[in-house]
Amino acid sequence: MAADLEASGDPIPAPADPAAWPAWRERLAAWREEARRRRAYDPAPYLSPDFAWAADCVTTHKILLWDERFHDRDRGGYRVDAYVDGFERRFGVLDGAILWHAYPNLGFDRRNQFDFYRRMPGGLDGLREAVDRLHRRGVRVLLDYNPWDRGSRREDRPDHEVLAGLVAALDADGLYLDTMAEATADLRAALDAAKPGVVLESQFTAPLDRIGDHHMSWAEAFPDTAVPGVLRNAWCERRHMTHVVRRWMGDRRGDLQLAWMNGAGVTVWENVFGSWNGWSDRDALWLRLWSAVRHRRARRFARGDWTPLAASPADGVFGSTWEAEGSRLWTLVNRDDAWKRGVAVPAADGEACELFSGRRLAVRDGHVRVDLPPRGMAAVDDARVDDGFLRSQAKLWRALAGASDESGPRPVRVVRSDPPVRGAASAGMAARRGARRGRTSAMRRRECGGYGSAHAPDCPDRALPGLHETVTLEVPAATAPFAIDRRSVTNAAFLAFLERTGYRPRHAMAFLEDWRDGRPPDGRLDDPVTWVDLGDARAYAAWRGGRLATEAEWQAAAEEGLLDDDPVRVWNWTDPVFGDGRTRFCMLKGGSAFQAAGSDWYADGGPREPAFAAKHLLLWPGLDRCGTVGFRTAVDLEGGGG
Repeated sequence: MAADLEASGDPIPAPADPAAWPAWRERLAAWREEARRRRAYDPAPYLSPDFAWAADCVTTHKILLWDERFHDRDRGGYRVDAYVDGFERRFGVLDGAILWHAYPNLGFDRRNQFDFYRRMPGGLDGLREAVDRLHRRGVRVLLDYNPWDRGSRREDRPDHEVLAGLVAALDADGLYLDTMAEATADLRAALDAAKPGVVLESQFTAPLDRIGDHHMSWAEAFPDTAVPGVLRNAWCERRHMTHVVRRWMGDRRGDLQLAWMNGAGVTVWENVFGSWNGWSDRDALWLRLWSAVRHRRARRFARGDWTPLAASPADGVFGSTWEAEGSRLWTLVNRDDAWKRGVAVPAADGEACELFSGRRLAVRDGHVRVDLPPRGMAAVDDARVDDGFLRSQAKLWRALAGASDESGPRPVRVVRSDPPVRGAASAGMAARRGARRGRTSAMRRRECGGYGSAHAPDCPDRALPGLHETVTLEVPAATAPFAIDRRSVTNAAFLAFLERTGYRPRHAMAFLEDWRDGRPPDGRLDDPVTWVDLGDARAYAAWRGGRLATEAEWQAAAEEGLLDDDPVRVWNWTDPVFGDGRTRFCMLKGGSAFQAAGSDWYADGGPREPAFAAKHLLLWPGLDRCGTVGFRTAVDLEGGGG
């Protein structure tokens, strides 16, 4: 029977018949003891004061560093306090944050995942200041590790040493292991040497052999059943913090129930690599109610006696108990889409409270009566609860009645576009007189989306359907007569611009990074200029009496054979810039000579057909500048000709 449980998946399913639950719980307990004995399990890491914080890191948040509410593009800094304030108003206490940094832009050039942290606003010093401010707000910080990054620039040290150095430099508290179930032993050793108490959190379920040194893990898109299952690692080590998360689903109540019945945590993830999949107001309120109780009874969940599926007090209603120091807490879930009213829950003589609705309950005949909304939750506690907490919960509970259940993408709009600049085609430009009313765009389906967010509200898995396939779509666009550079702007032309104008960008990080002593390398004057951002490109275009070429113009000119090949193929920036209020982006055209190899997760590279577009998220100049991206300028032709 122990072997059956070992191979039964995660969460471990429960029998449908409540009469079978006592025997099932006995099997669970026996299997846990056997699994620990066979692995010579040592709980010492969970007893260390350095790691104690992990068991109470209940609510975490995956922060995309491109999110405009977290960084200040103009100032080159971070809006930490405003961001945390906004999160906690909506969701409740924030315990931890994953600072996601490289994907989906990783792979456009040779910069590796570690370079992305180094080139965030203010560099590592600026990011360290943001970490310090998060710490002052009581938020633990995890960095991200992408083990699949093998096709970019390689460091002169192994990854585990670089990661340990970043953790120490940024005073990070943990490391999120993207696409991994466990870390290598040398990474664990390097982190221990760098700083005490650095937690590893795996994206996939950490093996039982490793929960001793992996204090946290994700339960992403776990397939729970009608009768709530038991999370494997939470059962084997109560202090192991499992965070339930699902990136694409629109209804989060099932995930909250899974966490609630298992004493687990929750990860809030709305900005999915540039695609917005926001929580509904209803689900955010449920999390705020849930979070308040979960934090208030944190010790009970981490160290009390847990009885999974202690009762099913009504059809579709399931309850577990958490007992400590003579008091008992019932965690209850309603799996049905209808109200369950007057559900009888066992309670000791005296007073009990329902902590979600904030109601004090009378005990009669050894039971209290509670109401559970459709797909809702309840918490019956016989320990003392102060009036202030109950009033706060009752206010949120009342707000649930009118809360919207709508979620999903935010509308995308043009947030920056060069105004028309009328003129004549100058030397090196090609003129196009005909009008164009639409075009076909091709792109690879990626999690960052296309012209809008990727969105799959009913997707039960972590992967989008058709991920990495090339898709085509009709894009409404009108192009008036225009002229465009036949070739990308060269190093020589950009050098002349600098010498004649004295232009210097406000934020100089990575500006013309491949130049030496203010000049292009020998033999590369005719190569396209790279390591310039959109602001640098617009400044040059304005000096030339033009503007940045639009995506539609670039594609029309390329499809009609008006663009010449560059000595080195590079992507081109195009106008306009789009945004949804959280993430900005533009489209790159043309492809590049460089293509990162070894993983589908890399950004697009290699030569591309004129219709192909690659979405490039925009953060700030120091990161936006890229070794494989140049630009072309354009003008609006006067009189419809050139």
